[in-house]
Amino acid sequence: MKKPFACLLYAALLVFPLGLMAQNTDEAISKIRKDYALAQEKIKACGDYYDGIFINSATVNIGEMWGGSGPHAKKTEVFYVMGTDEEWSFDRTVFFVRNKYNVSVREFYTEILYDEKGYPEFFFHKAFGYDGNPLEWRFYWKNGKLIRKLGPETIDTEIFPDSVPTPQEAYDQAVRFSTYLDKL
Repeated sequence: MKKPFACLLYAALLVFPLGLMAQNTDEAISKIRKDYALAQEKIKACGDYYDGIFINSATVNIGEMWGGSGPHAKKTEVFYVMGTDEEWSFDRTVFFVRNKYNVSVREFYTEILYDEKGYPEFFFHKAFGYDGNPLEWRFYWKNGKLIRKLGPETIDTEIFPDSVPTPQEAYDQAVRFSTYLDKL
């Protein structure tokens, strides 16, 4: 009698932390979704004040002719706020990036959301294959740690060559975009 009860108690103790971890992840993703909606509101106010803070943006358009694949276009939009210190504060905190580009006939679209400290918390990537059909990936981070990845694990490399972003590649790209304005 004691042995089945002990096994049941042991199993319950193992499952309980997993349930808490899932709840914490769901709460973190719910917060990220609210942050995303707030970022969209700020973007609509771009060039004006939102909640007492001026919303800035920078847009870079690149058009090139690539040998072998033809016209290449890239449009990057960076949305940010600057420090509120009026004594020459040029600190920029990026809160959202949109990046759209093509390689030959294939199109790619990326959105990156940053938390209030400027760290990546959400990365969305959409890639169109040679067949014209899209695939999407979503990465969610909390305090720099991946908490959820959504998207196909395997793809047809004939239709989508080199299109599968890893969580680390996505995070590294997000960090690079957060310093994009410093390079302009």
